[in-house]
Amino acid sequence: MGTGGHPASALPTPSGPTTAPKPVGGAAALQVLPWAGFKAAVTYTFDDAQPSQIDHFAELDATGVPVTFYLTTSNTWYAGSDSTWQDARTKGHELGNHTVNHCNFNLTNCTTPLATAAAEIDDATTYIETKLGAPDVWTMAYPYGDAGYKALAQARFFLARGTGGGMIAPGDATDPFNLPCFAAAGGEAADPFNTQIDAADAQGKWLIFLFHSLLPDAQNWFAGVDTGSVTGSIAHAKTFLDLWIGTVVDIGAYWVGQKTVAGAVATPSGAGMTWAWTLPPHFPPGHFVRVTVGGGSLQQGGHALTWNGRGYYEVALDAGSLAWSP
Repeated sequence: MGTGGHPASALPTPSGPTTAPKPVGGAAALQVLPWAGFKAAVTYTFDDAQPSQIDHFAELDATGVPVTFYLTTSNTWYAGSDSTWQDARTKGHELGNHTVNHCNFNLTNCTTPLATAAAEIDDATTYIETKLGAPDVWTMAYPYGDAGYKALAQARFFLARGTGGGMIAPGDATDPFNLPCFAAAGGEAADPFNTQIDAADAQGKWLIFLFHSLLPDAQNWFAGVDTGSVTGSIAHAKTFLDLWIGTVVDIGAYWVGQKTVAGAVATPSGAGMTWAWTLPPHFPPGHFVRVTVGGGSLQQGGHALTWNGRGYYEVALDAGSLAWSP
């Protein structure tokens, strides 16, 4: 168990000293640390459940970095498909929804679409949960970046990724149902991706990469990039000890959780105060944020939270409230 009577946080541990003193002042001054105490964040996403991704999965997994695969479930005919995605899930990678047939929202630009756009989403989720063993599907990527799916996504998921360019800042107003990304155009070496990583770290932002085909491979469907360019950029990202590299659901949960707790209204509670919040629909369970205060102590569920020598308390988002006493 972690602090506050809750399961331990699965957040990664930032580098740095472990001797930060517990605050001893008399003010609450609650602050949520951006990116779990890291300076910036990066996510690698791979669309379409492409055969080349299956062929090169071992190389991606060998980086030790959790990534997000957005699965188009009509593409699971390729040899080793289901077993690869099952293996990816058990190893901590995220399996997200990219519909059954990769249609535009109006069911064009694809072959044999299902009857409705909702069915395209729901049948893909059913496949991921029943065939691949995922306990839930938390995020979606729109086929062709078509945000016509947005209302359906909001009714089903926690976040959705589009294809527009940009990065995400802590606490900003980025649309959680049209997250921006940096999409590989095809043929790049690692350098353009490394440049984006450098910029994200310098600006303290969340960068989401989008990849399609991985090369060399006979199945070069779209925007093929040499696998070594991808893994080379991951190696570059790992040189930044202040950079969190994780999935859309995990980093996204922190980004939304930070805004939620930071925006909670404090109410007096005896000599202290209490913050209460409501998480948005479809928010995944078991997530935390890291906070600091000006002094005193923090409690959740009647249990005192433990100060971490790296400079924070961990707050369980599922608890929905946080109490402070001087």
